[in-house]
Amino acid sequence: MTEVSRVVRNQTRGITGALVVAGVTILLTAETWWLAWERPAAHLIVYSVVGLGVVLLITRTSGFRVEEEDESTAQYHPLRLAVDFAQLVLQTLVATVVVLWMYGIVDSSSPPHLVARMGLMQVVPLGFGAALANQLLHEMEDQGEQTTERRSLPTNVAVFAAGAIFFSLPLGASIEMNILAASAGWLRHGAIVAVSLATAYLVLYELEFRGQARRTVDHEQAVLLHAGQVCLVYAVGLAVSVVLLWGFGYLSFTPATDVQKVVVLSFPTTVGGAAARVIL
Repeated sequence: MTEVSRVVRNQTRGITGALVVAGVTILLTAETWWLAWERPAAHLIVYSVVGLGVVLLITRTSGFRVEEEDESTAQYHPLRLAVDFAQLVLQTLVATVVVLWMYGIVDSSSPPHLVARMGLMQVVPLGFGAALANQLLHEMEDQGEQTTERRSLPTNVAVFAAGAIFFSLPLGASIEMNILAASAGWLRHGAIVAVSLATAYLVLYELEFRGQARRTVDHEQAVLLHAGQVCLVYAVGLAVSVVLLWGFGYLSFTPATDVQKVVVLSFPTTVGGAAARVIL
């Protein structure tokens, strides 16, 4: 793997890890949108800098970016801390903008200062998620197991469903799902489907999250089998979305409207299902 590929992989793992550990629920909570608009700019800047500093201190103390540690450089060297801080800011801002754009909360007509406020509001929880994903969920090279793990279909479905429910239950009960479903057009719904599938694939097979060596199939049909697992994660996410929306009384039994609501909720349920496969 080239140096550029390694850097891209690590940054993508941080962005995805922010969503896996902390991000989707808080990104889709209306109160955080309101706070981003209502709080003074100075307050948001101080909050983000101090909050990320605390996150960085905690994760550095517990071994953040162990795979890149250089014993010749002090653990708290200012340059190293500055690089880690900048990476967390980059990862959280990218995750925030992608998800908020995907759901139509921000778009090309949004004032830059509003987008910046949204990013500052989300940077601390997402930064904590990105750091924890690198530390707790990253599979080190010497920890990877070479044997392929065999799980039955019912077992996989149960794991995916458990993660989807755990991850998206608060969102399923919130009014935000109805608001987002009504405001996002079909193009954005298509983007949600595409990003959901891509995120599941990255988490399971590309970003070296824990257990990837066991999940990866090494033969000529690997691509089809991996694609099948990704589609299964998404199918379970859709099913969980239907059940949650029905359980909370949000399904109107108008096909177009209900499809929009299910698709809107399918992103967090899919991320939750993939995350459960990594953890369990």
